[in-house]
Amino acid sequence: MIRLSYGTAVKMGLKEGKILAEPTTAYIMLGEKCVSNCLFCAQRRDNRKDGYLSRVLWLPYPTNILSKLKGFSRICFQTLDYPEVVDDLISLLPLLPPIPVSVSIVPISDEDMKRLKNKGVETISIALDAATKEIFDEVKGYKVGNRFTWEGHWRALENATKIFDSVNTHLIVGLGESDEALYNVMAKLSDMGISIALFAFMPIFGGEQPPLERYRVIQLMRYLFSKNYRNFADFEDGKVVEIRVPQEERKNIMRGLPFLTSGCPGCNRPFYNERPGGKIYNYPILPREDVAKKLIVECKNYTRIIWI
Repeated sequence: MIRLSYGTAVKMGLKEGKILAEPTTAYIMLGEKCVSNCLFCAQRRDNRKDGYLSRVLWLPYPTNILSKLKGFSRICFQTLDYPEVVDDLISLLPLLPPIPVSVSIVPISDEDMKRLKNKGVETISIALDAATKEIFDEVKGYKVGNRFTWEGHWRALENATKIFDSVNTHLIVGLGESDEALYNVMAKLSDMGISIALFAFMPIFGGEQPPLERYRVIQLMRYLFSKNYRNFADFEDGKVVEIRVPQEERKNIMRGLPFLTSGCPGCNRPFYNERPGGKIYNYPILPREDVAKKLIVECKNYTRIIWI
């Protein structure tokens, strides 16, 4: 069995339902029980929320449904952490139509990465999630009973860049990090050629999501890094106080491009971080012109924006 995200199942006609924004990527969850215990995750070992990842419901289907995937620009496997995960992935890849494949997975050996690459995986994503070693240890390292280390994740990401042409990671905003910590980690990842998928903390087990104004500014910084800009922000006590934005990016920013879902090409993850009709953190499609203007105002409410 595999699990499809609710939106994927509805788009395929396997489930009746209404979707306000169609997923452009087919999202597949692989694995039944995760051996890891990441503090923010709905599939954590010690407090599992059956059938969910973030706020999304994932529905079970037989594996032969994979051959019927169509109308998607990408297939993304969200894998749980369990011993047979790489072998299971390799057994499923031949069932897929000829669509680019991404795999989000815990650090694995170079040999296993090469096996996935040789079987057709285009992009590998190894999630840092945290912006600092201290927070990493608190939410997904030894302090929650995981085997993961900050150094091990960076080593796996570096090794992945030598095997795959496309490497991605995830960062969660709202785990207690400073703006400056996010800026620094995004700068390092960008220099390594690793793309960044931004998520807002989802309070599945309590807590609060980050303020929208702050998230908008972090989105803007990620966007500028993705366009190969550097040294564009100043900080005081960890908080960003100024962002210098090149005039040549003004048109794209005013259209709302920085506020779209970030990650692999073709990924829009509708309502992964938010409920339909509520506050939107990652826009699955370009916002209307009037909405895009409000997003810029939200940025300016948090920090000083200077066009250069």
